[in-house]
Parts: sequence; structure tokens; C-alpha cells
Amino acid sequence: MKKIFLVDDDPILLRVYKQKLASGGFDVHTAADGLEAVRTLSTGNPDLVILDLMMPKLSGVDVLKFIRSHPKIAKVPVIVMTNAFMSDQARAVNTLGVARAIVKGDCTPALMLEIICQILGVESSPPGDVESEPETPAIADEATVPEAALPMSPEDILESTRATLSALRAAHQEFFRDDTPAGRAHHLHQLYKQVHHLTSNAALAQCHQVSLLGGAFEAMTYELLDKPQFINPSTIRTIASAVDMLAVLMEDARQTQNPEPLTAQVLIVDDDPLALRIAQVAMGRAKLNSRSTERPLEALDMMSTAQYDLILLDVEMPQMTGFDLCRKLRGIPGYETIPVIYVTSHSHFESRAKSILAGGNDLIAKPVFPIELAVKSVLHILKHRRGTIGLPAEPVA
Repeated sequence: MKKIFLVDDDPILLRVYKQKLASGGFDVHTAADGLEAVRTLSTGNPDLVILDLMMPKLSGVDVLKFIRSHPKIAKVPVIVMTNAFMSDQARAVNTLGVARAIVKGDCTPALMLEIICQILGVESSPPGDVESEPETPAIADEATVPEAALPMSPEDILESTRATLSALRAAHQEFFRDDTPAGRAHHLHQLYKQVHHLTSNAALAQCHQVSLLGGAFEAMTYELLDKPQFINPSTIRTIASAVDMLAVLMEDARQTQNPEPLTAQVLIVDDDPLALRIAQVAMGRAKLNSRSTERPLEALDMMSTAQYDLILLDVEMPQMTGFDLCRKLRGIPGYETIPVIYVTSHSHFESRAKSILAGGNDLIAKPVFPIELAVKSVLHILKHRRGTIGLPAEPVA
């Protein structure tokens, strides 16, 4: 029986994946963090390792470095599960050598089983064969293995997220109240941990929209921990909006099975080529299709002949201000309520927020924090499609 070593800090994911892989005929061992993984791998002899990159104590990148430096396991194939919004980590592990890199939000236990069989060159064994294997101990009673052997349905997984959402909201409230650098860093880390678990569970339950927004928000909180200088009124507001929207989407998911993945078209209008490029990259990270122009009048023509789901407007443009362009586009059929995100400078952010946001749109401050723009864009497209255009009543800090 081939031995699989699964490393992830989410207990529900460990349980669901372990059940699926064991049913396919594999001997599955688990670790809940990077440090535990290193300790176990140093004495184990796995045939394959599945490694989440986002873990406490030691990151997945650090664990992979350990594997490649340890003579006994250096050649063991490793599958890494990545966040689609964190391309830097994906590039880092590719230099270390991985058998496969999979976007966690796009993966299912069944797909993982198929990939493992391909890599190891084996066929999945039917459950009946696995039960007869002497290496697999029989389950005596629920007292010895509490719930661990019981299958989890998507409904069970979604129900388990209620506590995670409560913890996420609590961490956000503490983050908003505490304006000390040390306090904010602590509460931001708690935010990151909770959204990490929520996103992981949403992917397991095939909640595509939660997984997309959660993945972007997870990457944003992770980057803010590394770049606290980007914690400002703009990012604080985005955090508040994301927390609220994730709660709404999770409630939707409990009532509607398998919501469709998000597809959308975004129009970017900015006379600065560099700003255009940054926005295009941000849209790409969010899996949103985009078109762009440096000329406001051309943008009006483009909107007259095509339907876009979101408009990104620079405020200061020579031909026409973003405000004037927004007033004109509201007269185009189909654009009466399409969300518009303005791009403005930090110095103007607070003074403009009250007047602009009253109309149901949003702002992002320059210099643009790309992952924040990705979060805002996904957020507003989802809000508009649900008919909830307004933002939370959170004051701008």
C-alpha cells in the first residue's frame, strides 16, 4: 500500500481528503502544521507528499526546502496546494521542484485522488478492496475514532463554517477598534487564519464564489501582514466589506447548492499606462476578463457597444474627470447601476469618500495595492448581481 503524507492546518480538509484517499487504497498520514510535518517526515518514508503552502509555524515552502535537502526523501514527489492570488509562492516552489501545483480553490478530493494515481502510476482501489487490507485497522467504535471515519457532506462542511465566520467577525471588530501597530498586526493575523480556513472549506463544499472572494481576501490579509504600510482607510474599508460579503455568500451557499463560478467583464479607464497595467494584472489574478483604454471618450463608445460588469475609473484625467465620465455612463442603457470604482490619491480619499460612496460606488487609493483592487472588484460584481450595491455602514477610519 502506497503511503501518502498530507500536510494542512485545516482539520476539516484533513478529514475529508484522508477519507477520500484512503478509500482509493492509500495509507494516509497527516500533519496539521509545518513543524509537525518536518518532525514526522524526518523518520517517515512516504511515497508522495501533499503540501499546503499556507501554514503556521513553518510555511509549505520551508517544508518543501526541508524535503529537498533531506537525502532520504529528497526525491519524493510533492503536490503543493496554492492560493491563486499568491503567484510569488507558486514561483518559489517551482524552483524547488514539485510534481504538481494545484490551486486549492479549484481542487476536490476526487481530483486529488486522480492526480496522485497519475503521478504514482497506480490505479485507485475500490473501497471494498481497501477494507480487506490488513494495514487498515477496523474502526472499533465512535469512542476510539470520534467522527473521524464519518463522511462529511457539503451541507456538513457548510454548517461547520458558522463558528469560523463568528471568529472572523470578532477578529475584524478587534482589528477595527485597535489602532496600535502591534494590536492591528495581531488581529490581522487572526483575520488571516479564519479566512484561510473559511476559503479552504468553501472549496471543499464547491462554493465557487466564496472560494474566489475568500482566496483574494486571504491573499490580501497575508500581504498586509508583510506590508503594514498599506493599512490605510482604503484597505480598512475593503476588509469590512469583504467580511460582510463572505457571511452573506456563505448563507446563500447553505440555501443554494453549487453556485456558478463568477465570470465578468471589466472596463479600465486610466490615462496612466503603468496604472492600467497594474489594474490589468489585478483583474487577471481575480480571474476577471478586462479591456482598457486611456481615453474617456473611447470608453463611452466601448460601453455603448458592449456590456461590462464593473468600471474602474481614474479620477484625474485630462480629457474628462472620472466623475464626469461616471455621470455620462449612467445615461447609457444597462449602466444605470453598474458598479464603478474610482481610483484617487490618499490625500483626497477621506474627503471624497462620504460624497462618492453615498452613491453606492467605491474608492481605492493610490498607489494602488493590486490585491486590494482584486478583492474590491470581485466584491462589487458579486454585490451587484445580488442586488446589494451598498457597502457596510462602517465609518472610514
